[in-house]
Amino acid sequence: MSGGAIEKQYTNAKISVWWDIENCQVPKGFEPHSIAQNISTALADMNYCGPVSISAYGDTNGIPASVQQGLNSTGIALNHVPAGVKDASDKKILVDMLFWAVDNPAPGNYLLISGDRDFSNALHQLRMRKYNILLAQPQKASVSLVAAAKSVWLWTSGSNSNHIPAAPAPASDYSENDQDSMKVIISALATLKCEKIMPTEGSIFNCVRYGKRKQANIDVKKALKSALKQQLVVKQTLGSVPFFVGKDEQIWKYVNTKGGNVKDPSKATWNELKKFLSTPDGRSAIIASRCRYEADVIIKNKCIKHTVLGEILQLLHLAISAKKWIIHNPSGWQPVSISLPETN
Repeated sequence: MSGGAIEKQYTNAKISVWWDIENCQVPKGFEPHSIAQNISTALADMNYCGPVSISAYGDTNGIPASVQQGLNSTGIALNHVPAGVKDASDKKILVDMLFWAVDNPAPGNYLLISGDRDFSNALHQLRMRKYNILLAQPQKASVSLVAAAKSVWLWTSGSNSNHIPAAPAPASDYSENDQDSMKVIISALATLKCEKIMPTEGSIFNCVRYGKRKQANIDVKKALKSALKQQLVVKQTLGSVPFFVGKDEQIWKYVNTKGGNVKDPSKATWNELKKFLSTPDGRSAIIASRCRYEADVIIKNKCIKHTVLGEILQLLHLAISAKKWIIHNPSGWQPVSISLPETN
């Protein structure tokens, strides 16, 4: 289990639990009347102490009568959704989740028990409306679904004594901040995709350490290894270069700064960069940068704002190799110097 600090407003707020029973089934031989208590206990262990309501959705024709009785007897509302209609259960859950928000203004807690990516957009929308999003996922859950949640548990389907069967797993199932670190990796990959930068391990490291958020406390190598182990990220090889993408992603089109077909920036772009590097603030910012990626981010934020980082990285490459405006240590980056005269 993983989760950040709980804001006080959510500690005693209502908790609505939405259980996709087809995606996260009750394991055979398990006592169904214990599930509601297991869920409530797992929430209370994380200091979520508000009133809990649980709604389960699926084709009840495939659920033994004894299991249905055990679920109903503990207050779980079991909603029958006929099989045979594609995504019918997901759609029913989504509609009811949104109606719950109408009747229960934020603050409130949503706990989704599913690994289906179809819920991702709704969870992100609810999070933006100040609802607290919680997730209990099977082993292989959608990356975007995990990214929406504040706290994440593992929904187990076996009767291993180290787990709570068919309920959120105890904190021992994750080294404590692993899930948060994996979210950082997923977020970094999303940034690299938007900015058209190749998703190498080095790019991921730079994005985490020197990007907009500058999360220097994250062990990127360890977090990436955990994300690969949990199959939230997959490794793909293009030529001899290993790339990393989300499990549902393909390698995107990126700007190649090292290829022979380098796009020449416009005269206006060159003038903007030259003007920036000629000012005291611009010079000092680039000279203080710790790597090429951070210099790239500085130029985007302070100079050429409406261009993707990949293209600015290419511009920076040409400013160094062709224009000789920026001089850096060949074996790394620092020290850095600017060859343009300083002007007011």
